[in-house]
Amino acid sequence: MAAEWIGFAGVIISSLTLVVVAVIQRDAKISQAKNEERAKRRERESRLSMDMMAATMELADVTAIALSGGKLNGNVEKARIKAAEAKDAYDTFLRDEAARAVAKQ
Repeated sequence: MAAEWIGFAGVIISSLTLVVVAVIQRDAKISQAKNEERAKRRERESRLSMDMMAATMELADVTAIALSGGKLNGNVEKARIKAAEAKDAYDTFLRDEAARAVAKQ
């Protein structure tokens, strides 16, 4: 009879171990998916930020030329448009992220 209880206890321990391992694996997959999603958002934010920096540098360059009395032939307006487009894209990204955060709550 004692041998039967020992065998039964072994089955229970094995079963519990399998359940614990399954829960850990599920949590790891969920965590990995969240990390990948965050990485994609960080990548998008970095690209948009670089676009904004490039537009700002171009605008600063043509502004410096204008201040030094150089002729621009429409470069200032092109730079202003590029800066505005980069800002709009970044603002849209921020709104999307805020909406996503609110939706999660």
